[in-house]
Amino acid sequence: MRRSATHEGVFATKPNFLIVGAAKSGTTSLDRYLDQHPEIYMAPRKETHYFAAPEMPEKFEGPGDEAFTANLIRDEAEYAAMFERVNQEKAIGESSVYYLYYPGCAERIARQVDVKIIMVLRNPVERAYSAYMHLVRDGRETLDFAEALQQEAERNRKRYQPLWLYREVGQYAEQVERYLHVFGERNVKIVSYDEFNRETQRVLRDIFSFLGVDPDVKVDTSVRYNATGVPIGGLYDIATQSNWLTRLLKPLVPSSVRTKLRLKAKNMTMQRKPLDDEIRQWLRSQFQEEVRHLHEVVRRPVFKWR
Repeated sequence: MRRSATHEGVFATKPNFLIVGAAKSGTTSLDRYLDQHPEIYMAPRKETHYFAAPEMPEKFEGPGDEAFTANLIRDEAEYAAMFERVNQEKAIGESSVYYLYYPGCAERIARQVDVKIIMVLRNPVERAYSAYMHLVRDGRETLDFAEALQQEAERNRKRYQPLWLYREVGQYAEQVERYLHVFGERNVKIVSYDEFNRETQRVLRDIFSFLGVDPDVKVDTSVRYNATGVPIGGLYDIATQSNWLTRLLKPLVPSSVRTKLRLKAKNMTMQRKPLDDEIRQWLRSQFQEEVRHLHEVVRRPVFKWR
């Protein structure tokens, strides 16, 4: 079913596409890659969640959630200001990963802006563990994964931000179904995280075509953004914090090069801790019916998850 064209609100320049999620599925990398295309404008702030804000509490209460809360935009004028620097770009985008999760977002978006939708979906078992490791990386998650899974409902009740909801955010079927119902299949691009990782340039070409921009533009995909893992002691601190080396390089090396070097160094100073096989099997059993439902919703073999 195609959305109605009753767009509320006033924007001098409106986004015409949104990356809506899912969290921990490569959306930061996708955002950065799209931003390199000369015909694409990406909002300078990611995760403002303007269209989800009415469903969010005034503030989230989990450890370290203050930064997430502070980044939210609830004011229309502040949101519109993110697009003031649009020049001649054809595709104007914004990324907020919980647009997919919150049930009222699809309808709310459709009432205010005329957009295409991009979503990246990851195997929900791997996505859940990546979210967990993200919080471990940042020193916010102190429980082991099994204990953290048991605490999910309680954390939700206590208004932790959705990043802590390892299982619930991966319940994709109804989330995807809402967007297909509101925007129609032609206006929703569903991307497999595995394909995006494995065939990045081909997937980007498909997305460029979907957005109506030159599909032959090549962008730098050598860096993976927002990777997770267990920090390796002082090496991670050196890679992520200002120090004598970063201060020495600042006047000598262009900002874009420094950013790439910092991200590569950061990724190299994290240890990938494998998911326990017993927990993996339990999560697979929990998601089995959900994945079957998802394939019924999308009506094509997008994913090759076990």
